[in-house]
Amino acid sequence: MKSSLTGLTLGVALTAGLVMAGSQSAEAASVKATVTADNFYGLFYGNEDGSILNFVGRNETGGSGAPGRYNWSLPETWNFEVNNNDYLYLVTWDDASVAEAWIGEFEVDGEKLLSSAEDWEYIFNEDNPFTRAGNPVPEADELGTAISAGGWQDGTTVGKNGIRPWNTIAGIDSDADWLKTAERGADMYTIFRTKVSLTETAGVADVPEPASMLGLLAVGAVGAGSVLKKKASA
Repeated sequence: MKSSLTGLTLGVALTAGLVMAGSQSAEAASVKATVTADNFYGLFYGNEDGSILNFVGRNETGGSGAPGRYNWSLPETWNFEVNNNDYLYLVTWDDASVAEAWIGEFEVDGEKLLSSAEDWEYIFNEDNPFTRAGNPVPEADELGTAISAGGWQDGTTVGKNGIRPWNTIAGIDSDADWLKTAERGADMYTIFRTKVSLTETAGVADVPEPASMLGLLAVGAVGAGSVLKKKASA
């Protein structure tokens, strides 16, 4: 019995070592996002084809801001973590009035990333959420279908932080661009994204997915059984 436990413990320990060693190939990073949109947005992060999307947050649903007069007057700030090669996704839509655009500043692992045509690409999708009951953020499944269909285009700059009618948005770099979204009244919304590419550093690693961990532990248990079998036949 003791030798069985010893063998199993050895297998699990070896597996843990494999998990740690394998996870060194990628990194996780903290993100601080400061964003606003005219008029509405939802912030996500996930993989390239949109099959995995994690919702971070949104701005207020109405026309009066919190606490600004308009909902784009003051930005929201979000803090979360992403893995190397994840994408940041910003979904934007309008209230069919005046102008439409968004602007943001993202600090990713200490490096600044701004809203700019060079760094962000976009696609359109039908059915403006503003026309739906409750003005909801589109669900991940709906977004994933649009994302997987492709057709991405380079972003279009409206102007720098400080231009009219929005003037200067506090808390966002003056070099950040307002990026153009779907035309008002078009009954569409816009999905923007940019890829997170981190510089790998030894000792900073992704946390393995639960399914991967279970699989590796199973391999470790099988390996431990093999060692015990060899000992018994010796």
